[in-house]
Amino acid sequence: MTDRIPPNSKDEPAFKGSGETITIEVEFLGFPAIYDFFHGSSIEHTFSGNTLMDLIDDLISHCGERVREAFWDQKINGLDPSIQIMLNQEYVKGTDLHNLTISQGDKVTFLRLLAGG
Repeated sequence: MTDRIPPNSKDEPAFKGSGETITIEVEFLGFPAIYDFFHGSSIEHTFSGNTLMDLIDDLISHCGERVREAFWDQKINGLDPSIQIMLNQEYVKGTDLHNLTISQGDKVTFLRLLAGG
């Protein structure tokens, strides 16, 4: 399945939402370039949608280019492969981004895998 191209400042949002609004906790680990944008590494986020890809689209759409650059790999036109996602402390396969349902009160964690020593 092809991922949607996330919007940039000149485009319309890739996703307009399912109509149902939910509030979840979103945590970002290994993303120092965007911590100041979210006032830390964890936020409560309300959006209209129900899958992880809906959440990613919404974050990029509402938070701008810095978040887009942190999450999206232009070369593969998809989520950066160095990012792992956890839903309620369980790892999520990349193939599940479009169909794994998230619900009110869930916790989604984005982890950037870092190399080095």
